[in-house]
Amino acid sequence: MNRILGILAIVLILASCNKEEERVFEKTADERVAVAVDSLRQQLVSAPNGWVVKYRPVRESGAFNILLTFDEESNVNIRTDFGDNDGAFYNQTITYRIDNSLGLELILESYSFFSYLFEQDRATYGGEFEFNFVNNTNDALVFSSKSDVTSPTLLIFQPASAGSENLLGTQLVKNLNTLSDNLPSALSVYKLSYADKDLAFYLSLDNFQRTINFTYAAPKDGLANGRLLNFSTPYAIQGDSMIFDNPLEGSFLGNPITIPGIKFNTLTDGVINLCGQPKAAKQYDVSVRGTQASLESTLLDPAAMVPKGDFHLYFGGVSQGDVSLNGISAAEQLKADIPGIQSTILVNRSDSIMEIGFTARDENGNDVVETRRFMPTFVDNQLQLTFAESYISYGDAVSPEREAAFDVYLDLLTQNGATYVLGNGEALYELYNPCSGWSYLFFGN
Repeated sequence: MNRILGILAIVLILASCNKEEERVFEKTADERVAVAVDSLRQQLVSAPNGWVVKYRPVRESGAFNILLTFDEESNVNIRTDFGDNDGAFYNQTITYRIDNSLGLELILESYSFFSYLFEQDRATYGGEFEFNFVNNTNDALVFSSKSDVTSPTLLIFQPASAGSENLLGTQLVKNLNTLSDNLPSALSVYKLSYADKDLAFYLSLDNFQRTINFTYAAPKDGLANGRLLNFSTPYAIQGDSMIFDNPLEGSFLGNPITIPGIKFNTLTDGVINLCGQPKAAKQYDVSVRGTQASLESTLLDPAAMVPKGDFHLYFGGVSQGDVSLNGISAAEQLKADIPGIQSTILVNRSDSIMEIGFTARDENGNDVVETRRFMPTFVDNQLQLTFAESYISYGDAVSPEREAAFDVYLDLLTQNGATYVLGNGEALYELYNPCSGWSYLFFGN
């Protein structure tokens, strides 16, 4: 009897297991996918204040705080403090969908901040708008980039609070853009001066990459006894502050300094001297670890001296932004005035003689390089150019007409002896004349 009861118990257990298995697989694969898709959608929609995402497109860039709010109708509201594209990405509502391929995917369908970053550098920058769902951890949703082949970007969606919009520094970004308008040069240089000590830092900002580069430390009234720096760090904007990934630390002109970030207080009126004339300009009253300071635009760029003693070759494009007049692209004008022009060219020879000119292709398809030599004289980063009488032609196709047309641009570049060299090291330089407004960008080899 016991043996019979034992057999019956086993049969009942097996029957129960079979019924449980039938219940588990009573849905088709498509139905199970639909349940998973709907579950992720409900999680996205359920956050009452949306989600906060700190997004770093590539490791070298700073981070962007983003607020995302999803609804049941496949719309997502995206708020950022990213000011490109005339502020189109400050507040935007687009469509999204959740798909399943090898796993659940969140796809931002319409053009947005994420799409814009994806397009940069001919779609090689590292932005993305399709994300694989990884998991749900401690109320946070974790996604990874679908488009990154190696080291995919991780995005952690944290539930937003009622005050999370204060993370966005939209007004700060607008004010920084206003500050950069003081000088219509392609590369902006700023002077950060302490109120309580005789110390100033020269720096540049990349508002797209969100990086800051400190290039020089000196007394406030000049460059004598200064010190070259090469400190760069990504940053994130949080409300009215710029938070560095890595603090600047050290002793500068006898002052122990730590700068973990900059708090921007008030945008005020100031003056900048251009071509011997004062011009109204904006400057920022800021705080560094509670110490008052000011941030102002300057033409003085002590780190932008073109390297001497070694041969360097620099090419300037003739596309949007490579050549500009008062901040507006003049590339089409340059191409119309100098038919066949392919690029501008700057040569730093090892004998301290320099050359500037252009490469072109004539109507017969011949390539030519024509340059004028000059002797450079620097006063800080202001450049005086003493030209040779005639051009040097590298190639058989000599064109006096092109040379005469290019001379017009050289005259504008050197007007009033006010040519300034701005740059970020050996890789990128700008020749800028604030009197004529002409600017040329050159990229190093």
